[in-house]
Amino acid sequence: MSVTNKITVKRAEIAVAVILALCSIALMIKSAENRITWNAEENMGAGFLPFYLSLGMLICTVLTIIKFVLKRSPQSKDDSPFIEAEAFKYIAVTIISLVILVLAIGYLGIYFSLIFFLAFYLRYFSSKSILFISVFSLITPVLTFLFFEWLLKIPLPQGISEPLFYPVYDFMYS
Repeated sequence: MSVTNKITVKRAEIAVAVILALCSIALMIKSAENRITWNAEENMGAGFLPFYLSLGMLICTVLTIIKFVLKRSPQSKDDSPFIEAEAFKYIAVTIISLVILVLAIGYLGIYFSLIFFLAFYLRYFSSKSILFISVFSLITPVLTFLFFEWLLKIPLPQGISEPLFYPVYDFMYS
């Protein structure tokens, strides 16, 4: 029996609900370190939105768990495989390529890592032409740069490629 056959829809349903509930609780605790109140004099506290969004997420996951325990949802009765073997291959390639992307960001920087990731991912999963993949893989990091660095003034990791951006910064900020 393969790994994909052991993970049933039923197991995946309860596992995701429990993980999301735990994440919600952790986010609520972290958000409560900031003010979570909202009044007319002080406006909304920094933790207000994250806290109450996490609370809403927790309520939804608790309801999912209750429906699961009471066998009220179709997923709570479904013993079919959660992921078919063919789909598992695509998921594995996606996860591995994302891990490589994250690791490459620390060395190459986000923009060059994104070029390589998009080129590989689109080539592997799509039937688009090399021209389309090349243009898309080059334009997306440029637009990402313009959005974060120029419009929002939020620098993203550039790794060893940072010196290549100095002339661009000179142009942008002169």
